[in-house]
Amino acid sequence: MRGMTNLDILVNLSRYALMPFLSLAFLCGIVLLQQFSFLPNPYWVGVLLCCAILILYFFKNPSSIIIASILGFAWALWFAHMQSSWVLPKNLEGKLTTVTGIISSIPDVSNHRTSFLFKLESFNHQKANGFARLSWNDENLHLRVGDKWLLPVKLKRVHGTMNPGGFDMEAWSLQQGIRVNGYVVTSNIVKPKNLHQWHALYVIDSIRQFFRDNIAENLPLSHTSPWITALAIGERKGIDAASWQVLRNTGTNHLMAIAGLHIGFMSAFIYMLVSFLWRRTKFLMLRFPAQHAASLAALIMALMYSAMAGFSIPTQRACFMFSIFLLIVLLRRNIKAWHAWSLALIAVLIWNPLSVLTESFCLSFGSVALIIYGMKGRLAPSGLWWKYARIQWVIAVGLVPLSLWLFKQCSIVSFIANSIAIPWVGFLIVPLTLLGCFVLLFSSYLGGLCLQFADKLLQLLWVILTYFSNLSWSSWYQTIPNTWILMAACIGIVILLVPIGFPGRWFGLCWLMPLFLYQHEKPNTGEAWFTLLDVGQGLSAVIQTRNHALIFDAGPKFGDNFDMGESVVLPFLRTQGIRKVDMLVVSHADNDHRGGANAILQQMPVSEIKTSVPQFFSGFNTSYCLRGETWTWDDVSFSFIYPSMEYLGLGNDSSCVLKITSHNHSVLLTGDIEKMAENYLVSADPKKLLSDIIVAPHHGSKTSGLDAFIESVHPRIVLFPTGYLNRYHFPHPSVVQKYRYINAMMMNTADAGAIHVSFNDLRPVFYREQHKRYWNN
Repeated sequence: MRGMTNLDILVNLSRYALMPFLSLAFLCGIVLLQQFSFLPNPYWVGVLLCCAILILYFFKNPSSIIIASILGFAWALWFAHMQSSWVLPKNLEGKLTTVTGIISSIPDVSNHRTSFLFKLESFNHQKANGFARLSWNDENLHLRVGDKWLLPVKLKRVHGTMNPGGFDMEAWSLQQGIRVNGYVVTSNIVKPKNLHQWHALYVIDSIRQFFRDNIAENLPLSHTSPWITALAIGERKGIDAASWQVLRNTGTNHLMAIAGLHIGFMSAFIYMLVSFLWRRTKFLMLRFPAQHAASLAALIMALMYSAMAGFSIPTQRACFMFSIFLLIVLLRRNIKAWHAWSLALIAVLIWNPLSVLTESFCLSFGSVALIIYGMKGRLAPSGLWWKYARIQWVIAVGLVPLSLWLFKQCSIVSFIANSIAIPWVGFLIVPLTLLGCFVLLFSSYLGGLCLQFADKLLQLLWVILTYFSNLSWSSWYQTIPNTWILMAACIGIVILLVPIGFPGRWFGLCWLMPLFLYQHEKPNTGEAWFTLLDVGQGLSAVIQTRNHALIFDAGPKFGDNFDMGESVVLPFLRTQGIRKVDMLVVSHADNDHRGGANAILQQMPVSEIKTSVPQFFSGFNTSYCLRGETWTWDDVSFSFIYPSMEYLGLGNDSSCVLKITSHNHSVLLTGDIEKMAENYLVSADPKKLLSDIIVAPHHGSKTSGLDAFIESVHPRIVLFPTGYLNRYHFPHPSVVQKYRYINAMMMNTADAGAIHVSFNDLRPVFYREQHKRYWNN
């Protein structure tokens, strides 16, 4: 600092102190872009850079935070344009085309098909980029990561479901660079062809696939064995929904994703081991300091374990922070934890600014920030156990707002569960798992024994976690309805976690009050709200009155690990503040109507089930939905008008038909009835059919839509619950034409997302339109 004035020194120190604020300003610029409903022209990148240069020239030091925000916005804008530069032409969606590219993810075999990511190089012999998520109806392919193929495929653009509280598949796909979904076609015209070219760029994923296959061969299948694979290579496919629920209820789901915690445990172990051995070898000590050697070994361990995890966002953050601390050690300098955190944040955002769209980004950086804030500057008893307990307390309390915002729940038992699970996983299961993977390279038998021992230890831990999960009070379900309540809750947590003795510390509770006192809006007495959820090719609708809630059908189920009851219906109910379902109506047995029912029944109190197929719901308060049954909730009338006893057992034509009337307005829910049932309803009492809104029978299939039925209902609004470019081509053009003839307004969940209608005004609200972002189709 020779030749510098005191003022220069102060300026440099202030810049150093500003680093966390600069990284947050860079982050805010990126987050700002994600609020746009359209993607600004890329020319704005140049304009923004010019603005940043002008601000720097004219305002100098005070402008650094503004410039960081501008640079964050500009970088995210450029990156988003690069990610979305190739778009599948609309007229080629669902058509047979050919693609050339490289298998870029470990193929997953389940439900008699093989799924994988495919790095596109050409599409119909023209240059393409991005990834395609493909499935191949063959489970005996033995595909390898890095192989180049020419494939006949049918593709469509990424188009996820859009619902309040639901997962945004389109945002996640953009962040991952996935541009299309599709499947491989076994065609006589163009056959799949392995081009027998292996790309070294995918050597890490090839190694991961090698370990995945060897673990599968040497570790007997159990309910916990998929987690051993997850802890070894970061692959969490094949894990059932019940297991995820145990982890969510106990707040331990972070333990089953390779992150900074796991990398920290293993790196610390390697550091201590290398340091211990190095200090006892005179030859090595004279040539290189033990601290430096141990630090390098720890970094190598961190990089290797992160590579095994596929360099996920949490591992990126951990590696960047480890690298920074290693550099400081080698240069014999000191660095504040906040500055290391800031540099890691900037590095991850430069690598992929769209990481902000993922939950793991928020949780990874949020939890580390809490630890730094909650542990620094405290006068407290020394000792490892005090620090460990303090960290658990800080994370358990500090992550409550973020958990409620992201997952609509937080675990009440997380402090106890994590206090047991973290050392169990970190000191026993993870080391044994990695040791087993290493030994597999030399001996399948010994490596398998290590993995089996790790699995036995995990099974023992799982008994404890399951016990905590099954406690009726294990989780608190609450929705944070807007960002203002989230911000207030975060401010409250920050104040509560200041050191003991800080004036006004308990004032933080005041900032938390909106979180506890917020009351969800409800319909007035005599009013009803109707929401047709977007569950893809299936049906689920929720009807709310002042004090009651009814679900009509639960959407489809896709294998053992995913269904629309879990991913769409339950998040919607929690978003609306619904804690109990008064009636679940399952119209008939088809999967696209019944598939999600079990998830709802397992996680939400349901007073009564009405269905045409009660044999599927033994053990619950279940009865038939029979014509003539009526009841009233909060001055809103409900009436089953089909089927009668003689029309049960007819499949689609036995579907429950429910009419709801409020404020002289009504909606008719028809399930999958076809023309036979429609004809019966017209013959029995056509006046009962008159309704303002109808959910089209059988999704608008041509097997329904009888002229006399449509004329009798004579709806103002017709809703089609269908999937995007579904294989059945619903709704059928002939049915659409019939509703158009009576001047009905028609809407489709594939285009509109969830559709909400209040019986007060019958003005539909489209969730996709209301919450559109630039990545939504």
